[in-house]
Amino acid sequence: MKSTEPIVTEPGLKRRLGAALVILRVALGVFLLVWGLEKFIITPRSIAIYDYFYGISASDAFAYVLGGLESLLALAIMIGALRRWSYGIGLLAHAVTTAATIRLIVDPWGLISGEPQHLYFAAVPILAGFMALYLLRDLDYFSFDEWRVRRLSRVRSS
Repeated sequence: MKSTEPIVTEPGLKRRLGAALVILRVALGVFLLVWGLEKFIITPRSIAIYDYFYGISASDAFAYVLGGLESLLALAIMIGALRRWSYGIGLLAHAVTTAATIRLIVDPWGLISGEPQHLYFAAVPILAGFMALYLLRDLDYFSFDEWRVRRLSRVRSS
């Protein structure tokens, strides 16, 4: 992993960009963490969601494993660890869930289905946030990955 030092040289811009990406990744990580923890807290509801949206008949054990993986992913995103992978998997996972709910997204007022479900539309800006985070991952200056690169470069130069 290379350091992103030469990309942005103006200190004020670098701080603002870094702060914006911290805010974005922590918010998206918390979003995923809530869904990951849900699989432990209200497991039957999670299992019902798998069946309804994905057509998957899941067990409690499946929900727990998926909840654990999702929670670990959320934590990795929140601290900015393994950015290419964690941000990419977060984007992919949310894209799949957004695709699974597309019928509710395209009919937010229930004009076709008769059931207003406008809160599902929130998946669209969240998906955009994941896309932006992934595309800007190399500019995430205040991430764990960047801290590790800077630390290693200091050790090697000593």
